Amino acid sequence: MGGTGDALRSPFPWIALIAALALTAAGWFGLEKSHYADARVRFERRSDTATAELRAHVIAYEQALRASAAHVAVTHQLTQADWRRYVGHLRLDERLPGFISLGYAEVARRGGGEMGVDLAFNESARTRYAVPGGFDLTADPVRKRALEAARASGEAVATSRVTLPIDRPANGAGSVPGFLMFAPVYHELPDEMPLRERGKAIAGYMVGAFALDELVRASLGESLDVLDVRIYDEAEGESQPQLVDTRGAFKDGGEAIFQRVTHFAMPGHNWTLQFLSRPQFDRVLRAEAPWGTLAGGTLGSVIVFLLVTALVEAWNRTRNLSVRDPLTGLFNRRYLEETMSRELPRAIRLGQTVAVVVLDLDHFKRLNDTFGHDAGDFVLRRFADLLRNATRGSDIACRLGGEEFGVILPGVTLDVGRRRADAIRAAFQDIAFEFEGRALGPLTVSGGVAELGTGQQDWAAVLRDADRALYAAKQAGRNRVVAAGEA
Repeated sequence: MGGTGDALRSPFPWIALIAALALTAAGWFGLEKSHYADARVRFERRSDTATAELRAHVIAYEQALRASAAHVAVTHQLTQADWRRYVGHLRLDERLPGFISLGYAEVARRGGGEMGVDLAFNESARTRYAVPGGFDLTADPVRKRALEAARASGEAVATSRVTLPIDRPANGAGSVPGFLMFAPVYHELPDEMPLRERGKAIAGYMVGAFALDELVRASLGESLDVLDVRIYDEAEGESQPQLVDTRGAFKDGGEAIFQRVTHFAMPGHNWTLQFLSRPQFDRVLRAEAPWGTLAGGTLGSVIVFLLVTALVEAWNRTRNLSVRDPLTGLFNRRYLEETMSRELPRAIRLGQTVAVVVLDLDHFKRLNDTFGHDAGDFVLRRFADLLRNATRGSDIACRLGGEEFGVILPGVTLDVGRRRADAIRAAFQDIAFEFEGRALGPLTVSGGVAELGTGQQDWAAVLRDADRALYAAKQAGRNRVVAAGEA
């Protein structure tokens, strides 16, 4: 008769209940965290895609201007009709979103020896645009600064934000925010002239006008369902005026759940890109929180959830152990080989070089023999900490084995990689090592650096070059960095 009452008075049912509730709550918080982590990954992938698309469009803009500069340089007695046909053949409206017009401006001498730049030909890339021409580009300080920079560098240069006058048949005259890009046109090949003389050989400039809003929309594409972007111009100093804000009416609607800021290289200066998760994306993210799991959690579901979580965590631990060096926490050679299979196609696609640095602690066996392996392990961990602090987020630091370490530097040239390696060497030399009250130093490290050139795919050969450079550094007396080809 009193069995149920006795059971309720026993502490064990209550302990089981409390444990089940605690596990249910823990499971819900875990799912919630994972939910937001997955959303962050999606947001960051979309922002990476948008940045890459934006870069691709800007590069295409610059290439179109350079090709047009070459066309003008070899064309004699260019007429307005010739220019109209040429721009029509380029099909800029189909290939390059945001390309408003393409023009040619001639260098003209004014009274008193002053030079001007007059827009001679200007054709809209789309029939709905009619950008006016026939004016002196140097009259505006923004355009003038960009022209002077293009003349001095011989490269294409983009202006800061300008207001572009347009004429839409449906709406009449108006304006859009945008920027211009100038590319020099030479009388003769500038490579045959000293750098200081090239500015005098400029006959004129190709002038491209680009609408910011269309460029951004084309670059974001489907990413607009996940993120917004604000673009700021770094060319104006600390104020950094805002160029674009796709957040629109929601910009005062509260903080975005996810934000990311990156610097974007434009011809002649930089932009700052601030990506923010869209309000609609944030609302869906909050609405999709796993309330059903919390409400419907039972002891059986908690047990199943616990088993699945344990299996996932075991898999993650196994995976982490397979790619991490247990002593230093750095990646191991296996991870490096897996990563390079992904980095090589990316570097080839972006036309980037990759610097490979191999570092080896000097006289490490003598350190172990003199102070013991615990002291050696202590030095290895400290050196690993130094590598973590000296590398960027895109760099890959790993322990290759023993006292040998490697650092992969995507987008870095051989010379820059050598300087980075030498900075690590100098920083390690300056550390005063002490273990169990005994001074271990002075300790030094030697390094070898090689470069994976653009389009090169033999990763193993580059690593061998770095190893040979490291051997040369050892032979030359240690405590130094040698680049491949110097030995």
